[in-house]
Amino acid sequence: MTGHDASRLAPLPIRPRPAAGEPVSSYVRRLARANHLRPSYLHGYLAGPPGYLRAISPQRLAVLSGRTAAVLERTLTGLTRPGRGTPGQPSGRVTRAADKPGLFAAIRRDAQDGHSIRALAARHRVHRRTIRQALAGPVPPRRKTPQRTSALNRLHDPIMAMLTAEPGLTVRQVWERLLDEHDAGISYATVRDYVIRLRAGIPGQGT
Repeated sequence: MTGHDASRLAPLPIRPRPAAGEPVSSYVRRLARANHLRPSYLHGYLAGPPGYLRAISPQRLAVLSGRTAAVLERTLTGLTRPGRGTPGQPSGRVTRAADKPGLFAAIRRDAQDGHSIRALAARHRVHRRTIRQALAGPVPPRRKTPQRTSALNRLHDPIMAMLTAEPGLTVRQVWERLLDEHDAGISYATVRDYVIRLRAGIPGQGT
């Protein structure tokens, strides 16, 4: 793959279907492996330029996956379009989460008129799984919190092994190896902070 202008991109040869509620990092890893690419390379390609360690661009992912950005944003978790909202104001996703009890009530009222799940999803601009949740009960299910601590615990030994064997590794190299060799769905910033804390306790690396 060459070039960085999204208008010049083309869909990848193999485009697995994203699963509802799947983290975007998981889908990118599946997309990369299906096309014999390193996940860290594809992540950087989807994020940049100019910042190859930033969040993935929905527009670039849409082109390479052969789907629209709107579909990906509804299907995947953790995928947001840059520039949404303004500083100091909640994003549309946060607002929608806060209004979910009202949304569920509206969905249940409209369902009484005989609308199908597909029609209700289009009417309220939500995924069909949200419609099914609303029809199953008036109280929205509690959102799952990211298991960041458990993910880091799982990766502690591989990270320590890297830092001990190769003290000169950069944080980016550690992060890339975690993506490529340990199928880790974790952000660069999280790895950076964790590596800094670990190095503070390793003789000769804390300064």
